[in-house]
Amino acid sequence: MTELYLYQTVHLARGRARNAEAHAAQLDAASRELFGRGYAPARLAARIEALAAAERYPTGVSGFVRIELGADGEERLTPAGVSLYDGYALRSLQPEAVTLRYDLPLTEAPTSAREAAAQLARRMAEHAGADVAVRCDREGILREADDAPLFAVAGHTVLAAPGTQSVERELAVRAVRAAGLELREEPFGCGELPRIDELFFADHRGITALARCDGQPLMSLIAERIALVMEGLFPKK
Repeated sequence: MTELYLYQTVHLARGRARNAEAHAAQLDAASRELFGRGYAPARLAARIEALAAAERYPTGVSGFVRIELGADGEERLTPAGVSLYDGYALRSLQPEAVTLRYDLPLTEAPTSAREAAAQLARRMAEHAGADVAVRCDREGILREADDAPLFAVAGHTVLAAPGTQSVERELAVRAVRAAGLELREEPFGCGELPRIDELFFADHRGITALARCDGQPLMSLIAERIALVMEGLFPKK
């Protein structure tokens, strides 16, 4: 039987772990709900930074370390690669996406079962000639893209899709507000795609803007602006 665990991926910029306490809080809440035990790691940021240093992560670009938390409370820290960018950024890759209707197994928490469902959806998207699966529910409401919080832009208004709270979702919301843009946390569906100018998602890598969704071309102007402001939340030292 496949082990059930919770996961988060931490962003390191210039060798420093970002938002480690917020990621730990996400794991703590999910672990209490699903496993009946808390998660209170000691020196998490320092241990993540030490792992990155041991892996010889370059400090000129960002890197990632994954936290896995088992039902028995065992924590695993594993290297998760490096970025092409220094800090959060609008990724130069703008993938094509298709919408797929599917539900997550039992919970929106960041479980290994959720991750497996997202991987299967990604494979189905590839069979449809796209790179990214945009999950929608039975009512056609768009929920997330590539297992990450989804945002839409209509004019100068940013719509935040409903779904699991995440560290990066909160950072993106802060960036939208700091950029002086109107933010509405409300559902939007497949039927509204024709009036949407941009679709982007936020994860540990930064902001990824979609080039197309279900064949509809999309822009990335506001997404780029949000990515710049998001990185600006972390002044360089």
